[in-house]
Amino acid sequence: MIYYICDVSMERIKSFIKKEKKFIISLCILMVGQMIMYWFLKLFQTNPTYINFYLDEKIPFIGWFVYIYNMFYPFCVIAFYFLYKKDDKTYYKSIISGVIGFIICDFIFILSPTIMYRTILPNCDPITNFVLKITYYFDEPPLNCFPSIHCLFCFQVIFGYILSKHNRKTKIIAISIENYKEPFLYAF
Repeated sequence: MIYYICDVSMERIKSFIKKEKKFIISLCILMVGQMIMYWFLKLFQTNPTYINFYLDEKIPFIGWFVYIYNMFYPFCVIAFYFLYKKDDKTYYKSIISGVIGFIICDFIFILSPTIMYRTILPNCDPITNFVLKITYYFDEPPLNCFPSIHCLFCFQVIFGYILSKHNRKTKIIAISIENYKEPFLYAF
């Protein structure tokens, strides 16, 4: 019986991959390509500028925020998938603008690498300590803090939904933000 359940799940996964092949390939090109470039850039960067501020020392380190930080990538994949299903043309525009944004960020990372001091890990529960150590391990040294790839990815998702022709609620929110803070939207 267990074998049958696993077999059905594998069939669903195979069906999904076959059905959503364009989405998977385009998102892999964007995310995996940027991860490779990010790693590759770290090999050639020297003399980074420390960007720690006075305020950084005053903000306490809260260990469980690592879960929010690590949920970023699944969030982007799911949000891009919904955008792809609603409006594939806008999705592809978002992917192309993401690639352009990543190239611009990579040039900035080469010209002016930045780094931050890491705080000493607090004593959290064992699971959180484990997740923090893994997160720190994969992002060591903490280079390329500015501009933020996380912010770029989030803006890609947000503006993709704003531009989507099938998402009226987002357009209403965008109009109200535009009327409230005009320079904010015009700056982008």
